[in-house]
Amino acid sequence: MSWLRYIILSGVLLILPITVSGQYFGKNKPFYRTFDFQLIETPHFQIYHYFDDDSVVNQLAAMTERWYRFHQQIFLDTFLTRSPIIFYDNHADFQQTTAIMSHIGVGVGGVTEGLKNRVVMPMGFTWQQTNHVLGHELVHAFQFNNLTSGAGTGLSSIQNIPLWMIEGMAEYLSIGSVDAQTAIWMRDALMRNSFPTLEQMTASHRYSPYRFGQAFWAYVSYKYGEQYILRLFRATARQGYRQALRDVLFVTPEDFAADWEQTLRNHLLENVNDSTYNIIGNRLITRQNAGRYNLSPSVSSDGKYIVFLSEKDIYGLDLFLADATTGKIIKKVFSSTRHSEIDALNFLETAGSWSPDNRHIAFVAYSKGRSVLVIYDVERLRVKREISPECVSAISYPAWSPDGRSIVFSGQTGLQSDLFLLDLESGSCRNLTNNNWAAIQPAWSPDGKTIWFSTDEPSRWQTSRTGGFYNIAELNPGSGEALVHFTFDGARNLNPIPVPDGRHVVFLSNRDGRRNLYAFEIETGFLRQITDYPTGITGMTELSPAMGFGGNTLYYNLLWGGEFQIIKTTFDNLWSLSRPITDRQKNNHAARLVPYSANLSLVEQNLLEMSPGFEPSVEASQSRLRRQFQLDYIGNMGVGVSTGRFGTGMAGSVEALFSDILGRNLLYTAVSINGRIHDFGGQLAYMNQSRRLRLGGSFSHIPYRTGYYTYENGDPDINDRGELVFYSRRIFEDKFATFSNWPLNRYRRIEAGVAYAFYTYRTERISTPSFYYPVYSAAGERVESPPSFGVGTFDLAFVSDNSRFGITSPVDGHRFRVQAEQYFNDMNYRGFLFDYRKYWFVRPNSFALRVYHYGRYGQDADDNRFYRLFLGYPWLIRGYNTSASYSSETVEGRSISFNQLAGSRLLLGNFEWRLPFSGPMDFAMVRSGLFVSEMALFMDGGISWDETSAPVFSLTSNSDENRIPVMSTGVTFRFNIFGVMVLETYYAIPFFQQRFHRGEIGFNLMPGF
Repeated sequence: MSWLRYIILSGVLLILPITVSGQYFGKNKPFYRTFDFQLIETPHFQIYHYFDDDSVVNQLAAMTERWYRFHQQIFLDTFLTRSPIIFYDNHADFQQTTAIMSHIGVGVGGVTEGLKNRVVMPMGFTWQQTNHVLGHELVHAFQFNNLTSGAGTGLSSIQNIPLWMIEGMAEYLSIGSVDAQTAIWMRDALMRNSFPTLEQMTASHRYSPYRFGQAFWAYVSYKYGEQYILRLFRATARQGYRQALRDVLFVTPEDFAADWEQTLRNHLLENVNDSTYNIIGNRLITRQNAGRYNLSPSVSSDGKYIVFLSEKDIYGLDLFLADATTGKIIKKVFSSTRHSEIDALNFLETAGSWSPDNRHIAFVAYSKGRSVLVIYDVERLRVKREISPECVSAISYPAWSPDGRSIVFSGQTGLQSDLFLLDLESGSCRNLTNNNWAAIQPAWSPDGKTIWFSTDEPSRWQTSRTGGFYNIAELNPGSGEALVHFTFDGARNLNPIPVPDGRHVVFLSNRDGRRNLYAFEIETGFLRQITDYPTGITGMTELSPAMGFGGNTLYYNLLWGGEFQIIKTTFDNLWSLSRPITDRQKNNHAARLVPYSANLSLVEQNLLEMSPGFEPSVEASQSRLRRQFQLDYIGNMGVGVSTGRFGTGMAGSVEALFSDILGRNLLYTAVSINGRIHDFGGQLAYMNQSRRLRLGGSFSHIPYRTGYYTYENGDPDINDRGELVFYSRRIFEDKFATFSNWPLNRYRRIEAGVAYAFYTYRTERISTPSFYYPVYSAAGERVESPPSFGVGTFDLAFVSDNSRFGITSPVDGHRFRVQAEQYFNDMNYRGFLFDYRKYWFVRPNSFALRVYHYGRYGQDADDNRFYRLFLGYPWLIRGYNTSASYSSETVEGRSISFNQLAGSRLLLGNFEWRLPFSGPMDFAMVRSGLFVSEMALFMDGGISWDETSAPVFSLTSNSDENRIPVMSTGVTFRFNIFGVMVLETYYAIPFFQQRFHRGEIGFNLMPGF
């Protein structure tokens, strides 16, 4: 056999274990159950669902058609075909969707993708949540439809539109211009003189595209009219927002931003209460001792400790424990990098609840495809118990009873939620409310006889019945009797918490257009306003828990300077500063994102129709579920014919991914041609994702081309080299592979694959070739080729990855892969891989360690027909990828041979101290909005050997049979190139034979290990 055959074979075998079984590392898309979807069709939508309750389906159908009618009035557009909407019962189910290939984070409320114009979303805990997300996502559906059907635009035009325009439009058209939650963010930015320009909104991550984008479109509608929404959107899609503002609104971006800011400043800061702060209490948790986002405070009953959510460690929200008196951080209580058995922490609408003995906390997480209640031992830092109540599909807002025997929580049931009481001893749960209204944010009275909560049920004395309000209510858990109290008519009255004195309840309300704290006197029903903040007391979202009592001390979240701080104060202090409130009507003036206008906009008129449970019925019919493949992605499109003095040739390639609507069946195709018809290649792959065990198969025909020059028919006696000829050789690989993937949870999986490849050759002899002519594609005389052969492989791997990725490399957690391979038929050997990586984050630095071994074992493990494994690649050990450090043949006293770095088995270790060098983060050495990089100090070391040599753990050797470790140390810089790739450049100083050698500069195109 020709040596060429084995070079090609070796390269194929090296990549085969990775490609047939999936990605090397990476987290899994959670998948634990198969959903039995049904399909109903309305006039404009295909609704996919798996709900047993027909009333829920009919209500969703009516909601979608109503939103279609509202949005159509703005977009002046129609759907030529029914647009698909896929509903999931809860967020845990939504995270398992196969319709969207990317991971679904806890904070993602819904997704709309453009090629199929699919909306994919879960039900919320309240009708208002579901209705808002549906309206928001359908705006995106109209945006995609408008771009693909309009003249001069296509789906790719969306890259011209900044995110704040896209998401802001969806928020404005689904919420309107009256939104207290967005208004407090605008007011906060204005007060600290950091209201952004349009350019800053586009470039900086500090400005929420949802909040500031919503305010942008509200201002456009207010000043220019709603008829300009579509015009500006389409003009931006064609030429960008800067030119679109000039062409459509006849204003420069700078003048627009200045006028917008001044209008908001005059409106939102029109009185002294809108621009001054008198903080009630002391700052306990701030950016100085934690992060910028410190959320959901929960205090132990003895008032000693507080747990809260924070991004203190930058790359994710974790649960921290602090001293409730001083604010000193004691320890990180919970993190996904520490507890891989938990898929994710539900950080948006839940807070930890302490047990009465102050030893445990209860919080909500996602595990094995379910929303679970986690009982966590704070002292031992371990999960004591996971509870997944069968009575509900999802849970939130747990509250531990004062006697410690039960936990009350909000449980999701269809479009609404009820309160459920969980008996911790028996595990049974009981529905306490059981009605058609939402029940969220429960809290126990100190004596355990009453549960206070928020509901969208109207009070008996309430006059405003349009959607958007919440009331506080009390419930007797024994009798089930509930009373909805009348506080502020039409306002969002949330987060009720009984005061330890047993006579009052404090709650949050936006009744004045802000988010302030109020007290409700239980016996009389009197109301008092406690705080008067221009921004407000709020969590990440409007429904996030934002305060909690510890003894007589209240701890609450305050939005201040773009940060969430935790403030502490006694209730006595709060009460002394409070004032009585007699006007119970809601005043929206301060909640408006633009000055008041007597003429309601079309958007506001439509939103006034919104009310839970009163959707008009629509015509809907049951349809059969069909498996129809549609395009998801197409890329590398191109074909061309070129001619010139070097000849004529053809080249082109295209790849495409297809799937059905639910994403259960994936079909990948790729074709390529480069040169002659022999150079045609293609691949067809299929994967079935309808079960937890994901199965797939592929068939491919791939041509490889190579060749060499040589002289023939020469006569050495007369110094005649003979005729120069070129041998062009094509190797054709025809391969069939099957692969499978079994995700154990989000972080662990088992992979397996079987493949068989058959190789054939075509060799052509080209006489008198030109060095300036592309001889690889030239035609020649067909000559004898090496014989065909086949090789098969089987591989099995276990993968674990709970790491968190930083700027250019992982910074926390671990990665682990162990893999076994068996090759058979023409080649017979076994491969074994062990790759363990551990990361420690110590703000702002991180430390990384890798231990790696790969070896070939068995009959053909050391066959010289294979390429040997090389230790000196820069992604293994830096500083040895050129010949400057070693001689080519033998070991010398001051050098080592190439053979010392090559073999059939490798063992190596790497250690890095990683520091953020430049970027937008506050802890980077050099702050930059565009230039994002990481610096690391490293130490690499490793050893290679084979059957004819042995590893010797010594610093010196005079024989290739005794393999010694080679090492290097140096500094590396990694640059994040616009989030597309990572470029590494390093300076490495090799160390071998007991001395340091000349340093070497090198490059890598990959993230850090």
